[in-house]
Amino acid sequence: MAKDILDPAALLRQLPDLLPQSNKVLTSPHDAISVLVHTAFTALGFRLVATDDVSPARPHLNNVLPDDWNTKGLVDRTFRYKHEQSSLEFLVKVIKLGQRTLINAIAVESDKSASLDLSTNDFTSPSFYPHDVARSDAPPLVHGFISSNRITDLTCQLKLRIIQKLIPGLRKEGYAEESEDPSTNVGSSAPRSVPVPVRPRPATPPIDFPYGPRSHIPPENPLEIGRRDLEPFGGNPFAPPPLFPPHAGDGMFVGPDHPIFGLRGNRSNNVRGPWGGDGYLPPMGAPPGARFDPIAPSPGLLNRFPPRFGRGTQRRSGEPDNDEFMPPGAGDMFM
Repeated sequence: MAKDILDPAALLRQLPDLLPQSNKVLTSPHDAISVLVHTAFTALGFRLVATDDVSPARPHLNNVLPDDWNTKGLVDRTFRYKHEQSSLEFLVKVIKLGQRTLINAIAVESDKSASLDLSTNDFTSPSFYPHDVARSDAPPLVHGFISSNRITDLTCQLKLRIIQKLIPGLRKEGYAEESEDPSTNVGSSAPRSVPVPVRPRPATPPIDFPYGPRSHIPPENPLEIGRRDLEPFGGNPFAPPPLFPPHAGDGMFVGPDHPIFGLRGNRSNNVRGPWGGDGYLPPMGAPPGARFDPIAPSPGLLNRFPPRFGRGTQRRSGEPDNDEFMPPGAGDMFM
């Protein structure tokens, strides 16, 4: 089996030869990644024809970069290539975006594009630069890329995200295409976590509290919610009948038939408590010895007492009470 032509050691040996004789200084991590990308393309047989967008294509001997390759743009390095296995021209830009490096590539004639987003500090050591590769006492260039494993990761992503998109099925001895592997994704997005399934909400509350969350007011047309507040005296008697049957006690007047005195929970419709409404009182609603008024209109309670307003007078449901009755269930008010 042929040796991998994108092996980190082979790329680092070839990289200094692709820099111009008059400018062999890598001034920043951005320059280092740009030259490494150019070295990988050179190893795969791409021929450099320009280092900007507008210059006419011309051959560069041995793919050596021109003297001004890293001074034409402040944040981007541009390479234009041709390849013997394609009639297209390929434009590659290595762009600096803050602490990230974006590699964009396109097959110019076909608009086939590809991109790769990298965290610059994941693949380079900023303190290593500037670095002069021509110095005899210069530290090994691999330290500028942290380690050879980091170079391998970068070239694998370069093949998968860029080269295989531009020239699928590229034939080159020592070159093999990469397969999609989520563990090799070095993009900006973190791995997506699987959301925890939501526990289903029970259809009904497990316990029937008399003042529980379920409303005692029957459902109605949602578009009619709040309309009672606009009609303090109830509905218009001359209006046509509504599409949805209205509830009794309409308007802002709270009378015996108002919906707030309806039933709650699962109590039967024919069961009403001794104090009106649903028959329940809040805790300590009527402490011992307290004078007590009925909570809600209740004809059954109030009609048990004789009339007090003259002969033949009948008390109406919901009429005010004067607090002269004993507390509920108490025979002695001094208990």
